[in-house]
Amino acid sequence: MTAIITTFKLIPARLAQQIADQIDQAGSTPMIEARIFGLLVDAGYTPEEIGPMVGMHWARVFNRLALRKLSADAQGMVDRGALSGDSGYYVAQLSPTAQADMLTRIRNGEFATENALQCAALDVQDAEEAAIPA
Repeated sequence: MTAIITTFKLIPARLAQQIADQIDQAGSTPMIEARIFGLLVDAGYTPEEIGPMVGMHWARVFNRLALRKLSADAQGMVDRGALSGDSGYYVAQLSPTAQADMLTRIRNGEFATENALQCAALDVQDAEEAAIPA
């Protein structure tokens, strides 16, 4: 016997779609997307439900939602375009202290490419996870 799980929606689908449509009208920065997706998640919608509303794969929605875990400083960098949404996702996986250290490295111009920044963030994440006692 399989269980069917339904989530209660705080706002109707029609209104959720109107909120999702604000992405196109708001200039659609990665942080604006994260904030709008966050409103929809808080209203009971899943990334899998939000994706079709905005024409994105659910995984992209999930990655944007992760940006809400960034420090206020890092969110500001994403808002200003100093940190891409894609790289912001990797930085968001780090502890607050590691995020601050990574932002300093970004400001110091340590990374020549987005890939270098993302790889460095993954290395820091691996080191943080290795430090957690099993």
